[in-house]
Amino acid sequence: MFRKGKILLMSPNLKGVKGGVNRIQPSLGLGYLAAVLEREGHEVHIRDTALEGHDNELLLKDGKTIMRGESDAEIGKYVLSLGPDIVGISILFSNLAEHAHRIAKIVKEVDPGIKVVMGGNHITNSARDYIYALTPGNEDSNLERTFSDMEDRNVDYAMAGECDFQFAELVNALLNKEDPKKIAGLVYRRKENGASEGNVAVNPNFSERPDMGKLPHPARHLMNMEGYFKIDLFHSTKSHSERVLNVMAARGCPEKCTFCTTPSMWGNRIRWRDPRDIYEEISSCVERYNIGEIQFEDDTLTSSKAHMMALCDLMEPLGIPWCTPNGTKINYYMKHQPEMFGRMVKAGCYQITFGCESGVQRVLDQIIRKNLRTEQIPRAIDNAKKAGLLVHTFWIVGFPGETRDEMERTIEFASMSGADSFSVSTYSPLPGTSIYRKVMKERLWWDPDVRTKDMLFRNSLIRVDGFDNPEEFQTWIDEKNAYLNDLLEKKDPERAKWVRASKARRLRHEAKFKYT
Repeated sequence: MFRKGKILLMSPNLKGVKGGVNRIQPSLGLGYLAAVLEREGHEVHIRDTALEGHDNELLLKDGKTIMRGESDAEIGKYVLSLGPDIVGISILFSNLAEHAHRIAKIVKEVDPGIKVVMGGNHITNSARDYIYALTPGNEDSNLERTFSDMEDRNVDYAMAGECDFQFAELVNALLNKEDPKKIAGLVYRRKENGASEGNVAVNPNFSERPDMGKLPHPARHLMNMEGYFKIDLFHSTKSHSERVLNVMAARGCPEKCTFCTTPSMWGNRIRWRDPRDIYEEISSCVERYNIGEIQFEDDTLTSSKAHMMALCDLMEPLGIPWCTPNGTKINYYMKHQPEMFGRMVKAGCYQITFGCESGVQRVLDQIIRKNLRTEQIPRAIDNAKKAGLLVHTFWIVGFPGETRDEMERTIEFASMSGADSFSVSTYSPLPGTSIYRKVMKERLWWDPDVRTKDMLFRNSLIRVDGFDNPEEFQTWIDEKNAYLNDLLEKKDPERAKWVRASKARRLRHEAKFKYT
């Protein structure tokens, strides 16, 4: 008879920019893991330490970044009161890894017998870099040939890839004293003593993709949803409601952008959920949580016109506003965009975000390998605006090999693109990507001691052409963001009134989170 256990799933404190708006929302990854575990009969708890201690803010030594969340004592007290058998810690971004390891230490101090497992995007991409570093021919990569997360003796195991079902396999194995070392995607030490080169094993097949039709809906009933609603810092900057539901309709991306981890994490083939299943998730949550807005977290929501149209047919009767805060690909179905965007508006979509990245064709083609023509950008923006959508755009500057002149040209191109609003971000080298490996191999860091653990999208980590230091570069980016986002007021005051109206609630709220 299989033993059932008490499982605690945790996400760590947030690391953010002093003076910035640091967003927080429910973890869909933990929600899926919890739902599968509950279906297996386990008692499951979810704890977002950043949410529960959101009023606690710690200014870090650099004077520029802050940590927001529960104190060590508060975390320890909660773990002690719960007494879990296994603690799973999700690390979405590498800058959260430091506090995730802090949680692991706290857990072991409470009870050394509790098994600690780490997972998430950071672990998956670290696994890929670790395997790459140990592959013959890559000795000069300068990538770590040890798996640094597994050097922490407070971590028993890690899981790479989409482990929605494999994590439950690991939990069952650990609770029932079975050998877990054949589970796909498991990361473990070959020998318990030391963390020598090659001592960590990464089981193959962590690129296997789960059947989306077999996934239960995220276990939001285990989350402090009212806490997220109260803080009201969801993904979109233009949210119409503080009661937001974040949803993923599909996983995967067919693109091969060199700066992005989505294809390596979720695969190169888009796997759509059945639109009716998406609708059932949304409609049940609308009723249960009085949801006032949907935010789709997909990178490729418009990748399938047929699925998009079917979803719109189901969404329209709900009468709820929704948006796409992630950077949707611009050039899908260019000829059919007026029809598709028009249908989205009728179904409640008020804003679309386009991932433009650069206004220079050489950068798109040779540096980031984005399958996009610059002339398609203003066309798609015009299609969306004519359909009745607000258009937000993402741009990235500071890629290795990008010149100062090309960055200036990107800003000029963006200013002429017709977009309503803009986010110009500093390029951040994400582990697991080909550009990250270039940065490591060529040692392109401003400061070799300040790397991915300090990664924020307003922190420059690598040397940039035409700038003497990261502070000078960030000042330039801040100025360009301000310049671009003031354009609409000058070019189209009437449209600017409409955009401002959608932002009014957000701006009132953000005033509470400014720092002096």
